Order: sequence, then C-alpha cells, then structure tokens
Amino acid sequence: GLKLTAGYGPKPSQNIASSDPVVVKNALDFWNKVFQVLYALDINTVGGGLYYYWPVDYTKPIDKQKDWESSVKGVRQLADLASDFGINICMEALNRHEGFLINTATECVDFVNQTERKNVKVMLDTYHMNMEEDDMSEAILSTKGLLGHFHVGENNRRLPGQGTIVDWKKIGQALKEISYNDAVVMEPFVLMGGKVGSDIKIWRDLSNQATEEMMDLQAKESLAFLKKIFD
Repeated sequence: GLKLTAGYGPKPSQNIASSDPVVVKNALDFWNKVFQVLYALDINTVGGGLYYYWPVDYTKPIDKQKDWESSVKGVRQLADLASDFGINICMEALNRHEGFLINTATECVDFVNQTERKNVKVMLDTYHMNMEEDDMSEAILSTKGLLGHFHVGENNRRLPGQGTIVDWKKIGQALKEISYNDAVVMEPFVLMGGKVGSDIKIWRDLSNQATEEMMDLQAKESLAFLKKIFD
C-alpha cells in the first residue's frame, strides 16, 4: 500500500525556539492541530526544520548557542505532544543558506540526543548534505539508530539519477550498513513559478521543458534507479 509522510517549514510565528512564550504557545497550538490531522491520515512521521523557522531571516542577529538551547527545550515539548499521537518528529539538517542551527549530520545527532526524547529523530537530505558534508556516506553512518527520515535529490534538486555528482551507490551502501528501513523520499524541485518555486528559489527550468507526462515518466525511471541501487 501507499505510506504517507509529512514535511513542514514553520513560519516565524510558529518558531518553537522563540524567546517569546506567546510564539512558543502558538507553535504548540498549531502542531496540536496538525498532529490530529496526521493521526487521522495514519501519518506517523513529520520532518523538516521543525526546530526553528524556515527559511531563516539573516538580516536579524544570530545567537546560535542561545537559540540552540531554546530549541532543544521547545522540541522536548513538541515531542511530548507528538508522542500522544504516536508521531515521530524528524529534525532536518539544512544547508547554511536556509538555516544555521543544524547544518550537518553531526550537529543533528547532537541536537537529537540533547532532546532526550525517543520520538525525535535525525533527518537527512542529499541536496543539503552535498553542500555541508565532507563525506555523505560517513555522515549517514554517524546517524545509526537515530535516522528517521531520508530525502533524496541531485545537487541541483533534480531527480536522483539525472546528475553525476551524488554517489548514490555509496549512499545506498551506508543506509544498508546502519540498517535504515524507513522512508526514502524523492524531493525534486524543477519548475519555476508559484509559491513552491519561489520558496525553493528555482529561477530556471530544470526539467528540460518536460511535459507533465514526461515528468511522470522521469519520476518512474528515477524510482527504478533508486530501487536498483538501494536494494
């Protein structure tokens, strides 16, 4: 059958790491409603930059240590709320242009361990890893026992198998080595326009002018590519 997962990038008004208790309460109220919907849809995994807000406004002052401590505290509350619905919350390591709190697998593991909550997991994405990790396979190995969600895409957001930079074979071997058996989600962003294109900063057509039918075929081919590499 079809297994659903969820992802989200919180707004500033939903920042669980905020120093303003009103904002934290608003975040918890928001997530309480979301968790009810996820539970009804039988979704037990939600991932993203849940520990802060996305994307970060770099015109504002940055105090990483202070925000880290506030975020750990807030995520503990969020995890306790999520546990009532049997939901795992996965902290995504983002590239430096989108966030500053968690950029690498090492930082993500440290953060997750500090929350001391079993339903707080690590989330990795090959697009972000390509910018921040020295060795993507070693980064994956460092998350053994904590990796709860995994996104795949080429270095420029195209479908897996459409590029030459990411070593998919090594990534597949690393996932096998840590006995990862949860979702692997393709997350291609290839078209300009709309809120998604604007949010993700897609300023050119990465689909090679593909029609919807062609993109469906490309997605099918990419899935077959990953299954062959990862199985």
